[in-house]
Amino acid sequence: MKRILAIVAVLLLLPLNAFAINIPGYEGGIQNEFTYKEIIFVTGEPVIMEGTLTIKAKEKDNTVTETYTYKLENKALNAKLSRSITLKETLEPKGKQITSTKTLDKYKETIDINKKKYEVKDSHYQWNQGTIMHKTPLLSYYAGDYSARKTYTINKGNESLVVETIGNLVGYDGPWSATETQTIEYQLNYEDKILPENSWEGTATVETSYNRTKDYSYAENIPNQISFNGGFRVTEKEENIIKYKYDLPKIKDDKIVKGRNQGTTSLSLDTNPKITRLNIPSLRDVLGHEYEEELLLLASMEGLPLDSISIQPNSYMTRGDFAKAIVKAMDIPIVKEEVKRSSRKKEEPPKPLFKDVSETHKNFDYIEEVGKRGIMIGVEEPNFRPDVPLSRVEAYTIVVRILGFENLAPIGNYSLGYKDEARIPAWAKEHIYVAKELGLIETSDYLYPHRELTKGEAASLLFELINYMQEDLRYDYMEGILNN
Repeated sequence: MKRILAIVAVLLLLPLNAFAINIPGYEGGIQNEFTYKEIIFVTGEPVIMEGTLTIKAKEKDNTVTETYTYKLENKALNAKLSRSITLKETLEPKGKQITSTKTLDKYKETIDINKKKYEVKDSHYQWNQGTIMHKTPLLSYYAGDYSARKTYTINKGNESLVVETIGNLVGYDGPWSATETQTIEYQLNYEDKILPENSWEGTATVETSYNRTKDYSYAENIPNQISFNGGFRVTEKEENIIKYKYDLPKIKDDKIVKGRNQGTTSLSLDTNPKITRLNIPSLRDVLGHEYEEELLLLASMEGLPLDSISIQPNSYMTRGDFAKAIVKAMDIPIVKEEVKRSSRKKEEPPKPLFKDVSETHKNFDYIEEVGKRGIMIGVEEPNFRPDVPLSRVEAYTIVVRILGFENLAPIGNYSLGYKDEARIPAWAKEHIYVAKELGLIETSDYLYPHRELTKGEAASLLFELINYMQEDLRYDYMEGILNN
């Protein structure tokens, strides 16, 4: 299956660890590794078509060309559909935002069903889409709208069908989940020029959701005589759902009869899960600890020392070690700038972001990466202070930056509800508000903002963040829309 650049078709402009979804076009269809399905309403009844969809995309100078080729059928109805679409997309990056304008370049569609041929050519299909993407340090969020008018010629022009479409989409890409949900409203107007009494009107709504998640679980070994008790695994899978409802004419023996054909149905296609086993950590001093699972999982991801027997889980987490833990837990690739060499002059390597973090520091690469992304910033710049303890208020501020939700806090005066609120720095107040609203902070009358964060607490916070991405964020973009 060829990977689509689609909606925000700029993989080069996405966060480097983006967990992008394969979106199968804008016809309200879903697919897995082998099969594509969509619903058509051209006959006045919902018909499920399935087959193959091939997608090709190329990019040059902020212009993306996408080509979609559909070969579908419904064997029970002896129906066949052939469709070819070419779309042109223009991208306009501006700071952390990218606007996209997409228009139809070429189109051809033929449907053979009920002994009739439905045809659409370029001049009979108008389609356009506008999208906006906002890039945060680690996730990307986007939304868009599109409209279309498609005119089918049936039986050499004796009949016609006009399908007007209004659609919208919303989605996000992140390291532990990615979801896009599309809603398409159809207005259908069929005209029979020979027998006007057979003309009809109908409506349909198709909602499609594409969801990809990574999940972790512990696999315990059954044999007792084995060198390790078990280990963590990460499972990656994709779930695709169509939900459609319709209000169409009742047709019997090719004639319109009294009443309406109404209904709501759904179907889904899932991909085969991809399973990855993580390394087995050597830790022993975390067994029985309240954050045992989180500490072992973080060590399995190499966010904590993999080969150390002891890490003292109640000791504090340094800022530099937390930078490493973030990079490992969020699967952020380390990107280094290449030094250009020439025969005449040797270019100087880029200077470190922070004055007090040299290239010899054990966490240099991780600190540079979170610094470049704006996930962690300096303390008393240009210093990072990599070996000092991380405070609770710093940690909560960082996880909100990762999500990119700083602007969700209200403007003006508001209370956070803590008895020690006066000790919360002004620069952290918005982040603490959001973290509390998202449930990332445990319920308490006190925040203890300047207390040092232990390694156990740091591991727990990172996996609260992962669980939020896997469940709450995905729910808001998927079930929250489909169940409306």
